[in-house]
Parts: sequence; C-alpha cells; structure tokens
Amino acid sequence: MTLHAAGCVALWCASATVQLAWAQDLYHRPGPWWDEQSRPFRMDQLSGQASVVTLAYGACRRICSTSLRLLQEVQARADARGVTLQFVVIGLDPQEDRPQDWAEFRRERQLMRPNWHFLTGDAASVGRVAQALGVRVWRVDSHWMHDFKMVLLTPNGRILRSIEQFNAPLDTLLP
Repeated sequence: MTLHAAGCVALWCASATVQLAWAQDLYHRPGPWWDEQSRPFRMDQLSGQASVVTLAYGACRRICSTSLRLLQEVQARADARGVTLQFVVIGLDPQEDRPQDWAEFRRERQLMRPNWHFLTGDAASVGRVAQALGVRVWRVDSHWMHDFKMVLLTPNGRILRSIEQFNAPLDTLLP
C-alpha cells in the first residue's frame, strides 16, 4: 500500500470513528436549538427517554407531511402498547422552519402533546445531526430534499433502529 493510500485509509477510519461517536449519543449534540415556542432547547433534556427523531422541511406539504402522519401512527401504536416516547422533528431550513412556523404547523395538525418537539437550529447544527443520522440533504431550486429516515434512539441517545422507507413496518420504531 502506498503512503498516500495508507493516509486516505487512516483519514477514512478517523472520520468513521468520529461519525460513529456522534451517532452514538444524539442527546449531547451541540446546538443551538429552539423549540416551537422560541425557547432554547437542549437535546440532553431527552436523556433517559426513548425518542423517535426525523428531519423535515416544514414548507414541504407532501412528503414531509406524510412523514408526520407516519409519526402520528407510531404515537398511536406506542399509546396502544403503553410505551412512552418522545418525538423530535428537526427542521432542515433555519430560514423556513422557524419556531413560529413550527408552532403553526403543530396547531394545524393538532400535534399538541408535550412529548412532541419541533426544533429549529442553525445550519451547522442541522448539518451535524443529519450527518449523525446518515441523512443526505440537498437543495433543488428553492426546495430542500432529504433522505427519508426515522430513527429510534435509546434512553441514552444512541441509535437503536431506523426505517428508511415509507412502507417499512412502523413497529420497528417502538422500543
């Protein structure tokens, strides 16, 4: 192996280790984050609780709305089994997914339970979470696009399981 190839392998391994460490504890993800009431939100507030996390673009009225309906179905299944979960929706675009936009979104869809959190972060924070979750994000014209992914986090903030297709079994997201 050449010195250059060995260096590339070492960099890849170091990068993979950093990504793995970030993905293992999402509850200690640096912010800043704000909830839909414009209050500062620290991810470590979720420590000790299982959570379902996804990224969404609030201005998207088709795909992301479908994602939210799936989360509501997960909530209904969790309720039926007596399972307590936190639901965290992280806005992709700090310019469009502002706290007041999430508050309106939440009201319109009657997602008023206290275990639902709609978060706005700066671009760097959103990018770090997307990377940690393994979600690709890109822009097409004026719209944000992203991989579909919902993640179940353990009470210590580690990724336990995920779904990456709309027709995946939703029970996967129950602890």
